[in-house]
Amino acid sequence: MRFSNKLELRYNFNEKSNYMDAMIRHRCEKEVLTMIRSLADMLDVKLTVYTEPVVVPEGYREIWAVAGENTRCISVILNMVMQILIRPTLSVGGQPLAERTEQDEALLQREMAKFRRDLKLHAMGVPPKLVDLLSASPRFCKYKSNFYEAVKGYPKVSKLSFRELNESNRPRSGSLEVKRSQFDYFILRTDELSPVIDKNATVEIISPVLKDARYRWKGIYNRGGMTIDFYMQDEEFKKQMIDDKIAFSSGMCIDCVLEISRRLSELGEVINTSYVVTTVIRTRFGKMEIITPQGKRHLRKLQAEKEQLTLDLFL
Repeated sequence: MRFSNKLELRYNFNEKSNYMDAMIRHRCEKEVLTMIRSLADMLDVKLTVYTEPVVVPEGYREIWAVAGENTRCISVILNMVMQILIRPTLSVGGQPLAERTEQDEALLQREMAKFRRDLKLHAMGVPPKLVDLLSASPRFCKYKSNFYEAVKGYPKVSKLSFRELNESNRPRSGSLEVKRSQFDYFILRTDELSPVIDKNATVEIISPVLKDARYRWKGIYNRGGMTIDFYMQDEEFKKQMIDDKIAFSSGMCIDCVLEISRRLSELGEVINTSYVVTTVIRTRFGKMEIITPQGKRHLRKLQAEKEQLTLDLFL
């Protein structure tokens, strides 16, 4: 079997031994292979990765031979993987280099869809903007974090290098390197993500809890129609219900500000961990809508912020 596309990962050691801990090697291998598979799925490229035995005089050299229908597309994916692997996630102070927003995720999906079309039309160059978006995405940040955390725990590794090879194991690209002193810039300090604030959430209340704040309410969230358990932190709204100023009945919906806490799973998936309603803007029963007093204050605040932004644009 001949392979036109290969990815080389070289572990440079600070000693002459070329043996490597098998558990460390397989943990690192899993993250790189998962990254290749994820990009292939996102770009709709069919491929299979094989491992190739290699002996080198020093260090440890891993070569993955990649087979598929389109060698050009495979080369693009391997190039993207290498670029993502050398882009740090954190600053020197340990802070994320970029705060991820819902707008960034939407932009990534648009750029990925555009590049997927371009790839089918034989485009070769990888847009730097797309690589930046992928490198900062929670999923790929987690892959990188797992990879570098594993290799950091193996003191004999002094440096990593990545390059693409041809079928004769000759370089098809320059070598990209990451030194041990840089490993910390890829390792996430926590799996907790910044919360998402949905200022236009609608929740159909299934069961309220008025007396004990420790317990969560149950409702149907309009995004996806999923059932969620959430904490009600709008004390004014709860008091209005206790005082019968707002009566609960089946089918009651609230338009509200919903704060969604999130974290990364071990597989790089974003998991919603809790939901909190901070402000109830209005209640709805069929076609009847009632804006709450706190909802009026919230809407006035939003309008003032909008007017201030418009004013700043013209200054």
